[in-house]
Amino acid sequence: MATGIVQEILPPVLDPTSKPPPLFDGTTRLVRSMSLGLQDKIKLVPLDLQNRPAWYKEKVNPTNKVPSLEHNNEFRGESLDLLKYIDSHFEGPALFPNDPAKIKLAEELLAYTDTFNGAVITSLKGDSEKEHGAPFDYLEAALSKFHDGPFFLGQFSLVDIAYAPFIERYQPLALDVKKYDVTAGRPKLASWIKEINKIEAYKQTKRDPQELVAIFKKRFDLKRARDPSPCSGFYFRSTFSFRWNNEGLQDKIKLVPIDLQNRPAWYKEKVYPTNKVPSLEHNNEVRGESLDLLKYIDSHFEGPTLFPEDPEKIKFAEELLAYTDTFSGAVITSLKGDSEKELGVPFDYLEAALSKFNDGPFFLGQFSLVDIAYAPFIERYQPLALDVKKYDITPGRPKLASWIEEINKIEAYKQTKRDPQELISVLKKRFFVIPLHCTFEINLNSLKIEDLV
Repeated sequence: MATGIVQEILPPVLDPTSKPPPLFDGTTRLVRSMSLGLQDKIKLVPLDLQNRPAWYKEKVNPTNKVPSLEHNNEFRGESLDLLKYIDSHFEGPALFPNDPAKIKLAEELLAYTDTFNGAVITSLKGDSEKEHGAPFDYLEAALSKFHDGPFFLGQFSLVDIAYAPFIERYQPLALDVKKYDVTAGRPKLASWIKEINKIEAYKQTKRDPQELVAIFKKRFDLKRARDPSPCSGFYFRSTFSFRWNNEGLQDKIKLVPIDLQNRPAWYKEKVYPTNKVPSLEHNNEVRGESLDLLKYIDSHFEGPTLFPEDPEKIKFAEELLAYTDTFSGAVITSLKGDSEKELGVPFDYLEAALSKFNDGPFFLGQFSLVDIAYAPFIERYQPLALDVKKYDITPGRPKLASWIEEINKIEAYKQTKRDPQELISVLKKRFFVIPLHCTFEINLNSLKIEDLV
């Protein structure tokens, strides 16, 4: 790569009215949404992300994504793959290590970026501070692996470039939405942020924190983070109603239906300060959180218990119940990506879980609260994956296929189910309205990624 730092002069941004540039004429072109260094080696082709020209998908990149790189008469895409490609095919100091131990950690950290992104967003929509911290604890541990510098691999590398934009957005976002400081108790991460912010080439790509906060609060509906979304609402209704119908509690508990989108002020003021549903008033106390309520009702009302007595099953049940948020976040994140392998991972987890006990077709062998917890997720994600990715979650997963078949035989569950097309419409509107594009920027001595919405 070239030496020194220079400011870039962008060519005109291309929109649907623009003619395509000459292709395969020996010029190396990078199609992206903003600026790039190496001006003497790579020609920029900026695109309007919200109004990109039709010829780009037809003649350049069938996925219609940016960035893409034309080099040696071939097109390549995917931000992280392009970073590696440019690092290995253009002159300059390498930003990928030679040490086998560092190479292994680098690959692990780069593969973790999507999981990190999904976990942070999922936790920002929840209430548990422990959940907020988990992905940042992962980074703190990673930064403790090597001691020859303040960066992930000790010295500055592609891994730092990959994580810089995530921290740039999520540090102020977590502080704004949850009053959560990602650096508290994480000295390595705090030092990394300090060092990364000293890099002049990175500073040129940074955006105003308040602008980022506004963008991502709007994108992920975080301005109403304490207000359950329609998606959350039907999950709560499904799990609670499932249990309600199965146990015959109608004569023991009085239902008070509330409009999720227009709930009365007295509910938050006098009943449940978090303003969430469901909540249960019992023995002069109000309790909330769907999974906690399921356990409470199971232990405080008559009827066959749906929580196991076997210590091994109890432990496994707790693990599976704790995994629900991770499962949901992983599925949504992978549905927004391109890798079928990524999409399969959370369902492979369930397939393995269903193979743990052999005394029945359910997660703990016999029907339990775990099945009640996962039923609404499968109800929504099975048709959604088929619609969005043409991906059937059951091939190669006989245990999961059998579980779905058995769960659909339960009358109490069938009463809670919604029309699959209605679910698809709700979820696509919620999660797939505005695509998030990750692009990268190279500026001479170092590479930088910048995320754009």
